[in-house]
Amino acid sequence: MRDKTVNATAATTPGTARRTSGHPPLFIVVVGLGFMALFAVALMMQIQTNEAFITGAKDVNIYKPDWAILLQIPNLIGGNSSASDAAATIFGYGIELVYLGFIVGYEILQDSVQRSGQFMGALFRTLSWVIVAFNGWTDYNYGSLGNGFWGHFGFALVISFIVGFFGTIGMYLLEIGWKRA
Repeated sequence: MRDKTVNATAATTPGTARRTSGHPPLFIVVVGLGFMALFAVALMMQIQTNEAFITGAKDVNIYKPDWAILLQIPNLIGGNSSASDAAATIFGYGIELVYLGFIVGYEILQDSVQRSGQFMGALFRTLSWVIVAFNGWTDYNYGSLGNGFWGHFGFALVISFIVGFFGTIGMYLLEIGWKRA
């Protein structure tokens, strides 16, 4: 029988598994890579829905990810984007970075902005929540798993959940698998 007691230092040490698992390290790494792959696809979908608002594009096709999204930042830096593509890239990635910042730690973001003063902290607190809500709104309006309310709502819910949690879970599993190897 395996001991499944909580590690006493796990509550205070980040990156330490609270419970042990009998799975081999390679399996944990493969599952972590699966979480990371789905996170990457969902992240691209969210960027596309944000850009669709700016460009007036039709619904994002969840069944055919646009891998060109990954080249947008290098194209922007290299000056290879049209004005409308550059605006859409900055808009899409900017909104997504705020959402990812919430995942990394809202308190950390707030502390960093608070250094600029109370007004800037309050402004960031308000605008960042508006941006996260807008991200959900664009997911609902420009993405769909099917027709109607439930198709749009399902897309927004699932994509936001995957981006919100799968990257963190995937990185954690990769870290645990690596440490056990």
